[in-house]
Amino acid sequence: MADNSWRNLDLWDRVKWSRQRGYESAAAAAEALAMKEGTYRCYERGPDSAKFIRLDYAHARKFAQAFKVRWEWLLDGTGEPWLTPNQEAEPTRPPNNLRAWREHRGLNPGELAKKVGTTAQVIADLESGAAELSTKWLSTLAPALGTGPGFLLEFDPDEMNPELLDTVRAIPKERRGQALQILKTFKPYNRLR
Repeated sequence: MADNSWRNLDLWDRVKWSRQRGYESAAAAAEALAMKEGTYRCYERGPDSAKFIRLDYAHARKFAQAFKVRWEWLLDGTGEPWLTPNQEAEPTRPPNNLRAWREHRGLNPGELAKKVGTTAQVIADLESGAAELSTKWLSTLAPALGTGPGFLLEFDPDEMNPELLDTVRAIPKERRGQALQILKTFKPYNRLR
């Protein structure tokens, strides 16, 4: 059965509904949006609250991008929230592993931004794919995260132990053939039992 809970929601409820589909908490959404948690929470409150902030066009665009919904629906309830008709059924993979590496190193977007001389919003845009993770960015971010540029694109540190990757990278070129032969001896142990 299709989820129709998005129908006939008030503005602040559309913000909350959208956020809940991608973020467990308002704090997580605020971090992804590079804003203070208290400020973000004001967008999820109704007009009866003293701390209500009415969603405007600029924030609707920003929130819609982070929450993967149409900004028109978020702002005024027009149409459906989905960007594409099949979006609800298709899980999306992040465009890169920057966020996974940042979280693995225990940094929030602001902390990583400070290390590389940019803003938390730029980090959020790079993580979401709203901004291109170019070669220049890869070369700047990888050292700050203690990894290689290609690893930010190819490897999720939660799926493959970064220590293994770092160890392989540290092997001198003239010894890599030997190291590969040693690692290949472990292949037979990878069989299902």
